[in-house]
Amino acid sequence: MTDARPMPASIEEIAETIGMRLALKIVQTYGGMEIKFPKNPHDQHAVILALGKEDGYEVCKYMGGSLLSVPHCRPPRSMKADIRRLEAEGLSRGEIARRLGITQRWVREVANAPPSNQFDLFENT
Repeated sequence: MTDARPMPASIEEIAETIGMRLALKIVQTYGGMEIKFPKNPHDQHAVILALGKEDGYEVCKYMGGSLLSVPHCRPPRSMKADIRRLEAEGLSRGEIARRLGITQRWVREVANAPPSNQFDLFENT
């Protein structure tokens, strides 16, 4: 049995256009963020510096002018564990969101949720 999860549709579409290697590089670099790819980037543009000159220009050739909300592609359970661990270490929710590349709202929802092994005393069964 494989542990592979299906890729989000947005990444599959990108992979069909620019290839899986570059699509995964975008996820690794920008996962959890919104990124606008420039139509005519220069060598010092953040996208070119982050992806490398050849890959950066290739991505911008096809994605130029597009705003992409890049999924982080991590399993939710892993992300929840990371949020709880970082909060226990004393990091602020804003810092946790920045480190993990997720929204502060998601950090708040996970942090405020009861543990999954906690019983609901008022559950109607």
